[in-house]
Amino acid sequence: MTEPVPQPPSQSEGRLLGWLNAVKGLTITNALVIILLVVVAIPAYIAYSAINNEALLDRFLSNYRELSSQNIPCVVREAKYRGGNPIWTISTGFAFHGRDRYLIGVALDYEPNSDALQSYCETLKLIADTMGEDTVQEAVGNEVRQ
Repeated sequence: MTEPVPQPPSQSEGRLLGWLNAVKGLTITNALVIILLVVVAIPAYIAYSAINNEALLDRFLSNYRELSSQNIPCVVREAKYRGGNPIWTISTGFAFHGRDRYLIGVALDYEPNSDALQSYCETLKLIADTMGEDTVQEAVGNEVRQ
């Protein structure tokens, strides 16, 4: 009587047997190291994904940028607070007192185009010049009184 030739295991069974033999061959130290690597890798991957997700960063972080130009004497700032809509401000200075700077500005809920920027800046300069004249007259008036 001839014995039947055993059939080789299928591809999926071969892989499964290979993994089982590998797991059987692990020592307790090897198993603990693998578990430790998995425990450390999962939070690291979650943190890496969160840092590279623009929508998530926008939701939790505020940002600010200042735009200045040689063409206009005003400063344009865009600020966004924790995922909210951006606020645009156009400002100019009109007085200094020591290290303090006094500013006057306008806040907008839309990005101004160049024409609007020029118009706002001219208006702010007129207001600042008027306020500066009043400040100078008050200072001269105080010196005369003394």
